Amino acid sequence: MFIACAAAAVALLAWASPVSAQEPGITSPGTGSAVGGDVPVLGTAVIDPFQKYELYYKLEPSGDDAYIYFDGGTSPVSNGQLAVWRAAALPSGEYSLRLRVVKLDGNYAEYFARNLSVNQGPTPTPTSDQPTETPIPTATFTPAPQPTPEVGQVEQPGALAEEEAPVEEAPTQAPVEQAQVILPTATPAAVAVIVDPAAQDSAEAAAAGSVTRELGEALAIERLRGYFFQGMRLSGLLFLTVGLIFGGRRLFEWLRTR
Repeated sequence: MFIACAAAAVALLAWASPVSAQEPGITSPGTGSAVGGDVPVLGTAVIDPFQKYELYYKLEPSGDDAYIYFDGGTSPVSNGQLAVWRAAALPSGEYSLRLRVVKLDGNYAEYFARNLSVNQGPTPTPTSDQPTETPIPTATFTPAPQPTPEVGQVEQPGALAEEEAPVEEAPTQAPVEQAQVILPTATPAAVAVIVDPAAQDSAEAAAAGSVTRELGEALAIERLRGYFFQGMRLSGLLFLTVGLIFGGRRLFEWLRTR
């Protein structure tokens, strides 16, 4: 009877306090693991009397003062998720995690996960069942080269005449009668005038604009002159009509009085 009661008490005690049966520490990621991105930190954080737990990380090799706090809690955790370690933005290297479980009096116990390789593994390449589309080549328009105008040299007939004209040697002895020497007159050199088509078009456009402007001014003057004479005729007709109306009334009154 006594043995049965003792066994029941032990079973009841184990059922009432399941947290204390778990061994504190970090179960995942384990020591020597390769991780990256958002890493769930699993484990157990229990102590008696419990106050809180804290999680830290550091880049190796470094001292214990290099640990950086990143998460924690004020409730004990038994074989569950302690926190999420945001390791995506960390530099690549070897890291260590530290779990500190603190008592009510300030004392604590520490547990570690060491030699964690962060962001050093190959990045998985997403695969897709869809075939890769081949880009359609686009035809490129290449303008044809423009012909380069060749500027020729205009030969001047005057210069040719001067080159072909024989040079008369002066006599060594002056004759008794000096003959009059008539030198050939040089032909005026022909000047090649190159007319720019754009300048010629601009000049023609300016001349046409000037003629159009003068014609418009002349038409405007003629139109104003026509309007003036038409107004004069209308005014005379109006005065004549008014005079006839008043004259008719006077004549009618005169006839009535007679």
